[in-house]
Amino acid sequence: MRTADLNDHQLIEANVAAKIKDPKTVKMLGIAMRHDGTLPPKAVAKLGPKPTDEATLQLWSEVLDASLRSTDYGDISADGKFDDWLTRLYINGIVDYEDINGEGGDALGAWKSLSIRNKLKPQHQDFNKFKNLRQIQTIVRDSNYRDELRKIKDAEVIEKHKREKKELTLIDDDRFLVTVPFNYGACYTFNNEMGYQASFCTGSSSGLSWFNRYADDGPIVSIIDKANSEDVNGKWQMHAPTNQLNNGNQSVRSDEKFAELFPGLMTKIIAAMQSKSTEIKKASVDIVPGGYDIEQSIADIKKRFPLSVASKEPEAQAPEEQEDGEGTYLVTHTPSGRTARIPAQNREDAQQQLLNRHPNVDLNDFTFQLQREGA
Repeated sequence: MRTADLNDHQLIEANVAAKIKDPKTVKMLGIAMRHDGTLPPKAVAKLGPKPTDEATLQLWSEVLDASLRSTDYGDISADGKFDDWLTRLYINGIVDYEDINGEGGDALGAWKSLSIRNKLKPQHQDFNKFKNLRQIQTIVRDSNYRDELRKIKDAEVIEKHKREKKELTLIDDDRFLVTVPFNYGACYTFNNEMGYQASFCTGSSSGLSWFNRYADDGPIVSIIDKANSEDVNGKWQMHAPTNQLNNGNQSVRSDEKFAELFPGLMTKIIAAMQSKSTEIKKASVDIVPGGYDIEQSIADIKKRFPLSVASKEPEAQAPEEQEDGEGTYLVTHTPSGRTARIPAQNREDAQQQLLNRHPNVDLNDFTFQLQREGA
């Protein structure tokens, strides 16, 4: 059973209360709520011994909205589609709070998710035909909908964590995305959203406790190789205080491998941490008192991963100097492979002679090689 915490939400409008105008319905709601042993005791206590109609409607609206706002398939409270239907079931004793707040609410969320995606069979699409929650629960448990609902649920969980994530970007260029996560939501999103589905414990379904365990000792660093994001080595997570530098499924835990795959990257990460030290410190005060000690964090990285720190990004190779001077040039048309010989004073002269003969050619399609003596 999932219990919606009414204190976690601030109601913008009492959706149900605004719709119910019939005094008889309000009276029946009050009776149903007094006999509903599954309602949160604190919520019932608010009513007092002689609640007003306004208080009864307000509490019912809060209970219902909070329940429908937190289903496994997201918030289904906003459009009020299920309000009247659930209210009728409730006052007639067909459902209680636990039914709505638990599996029943999830079943409605599943049905709506399938409906708006046109994934329901025609006979399951008309909501007005349903007499109770059990009928909807039976339908959404159908094996034909199982895989689709799993995808929807997974996507909703990712979106939830994506909305809640707190992180700071160290590097975001054509090749790499490197971030420091400051909560579990950021780690969960890193594991599951982009590219390879990683298995880092800090982003698993039970990752909150793992995030708290590791983050207290120093910053976690999440790394994505955009060029190979679908590969197991396209995601890495680093936690220097515990000597961890692991690839996506943690089959490789190696400073040496990281240095081989990403020469020079660790130096860039350190430089980014230094330049953004104030931001990192400020963002981490809720994790450790005073925020992370960036100098110590960098010292940990240098100590734990010396090969990656020492690795150098390959320098761009300068193009070989093209031979120039007087002689015969072998001029090759790259697309066709055809070659001609042009005696010339130098390379520029050979190019000009080619243009004189063929004014519309693109010199980028040709190579000019000075023929050596005896060749």
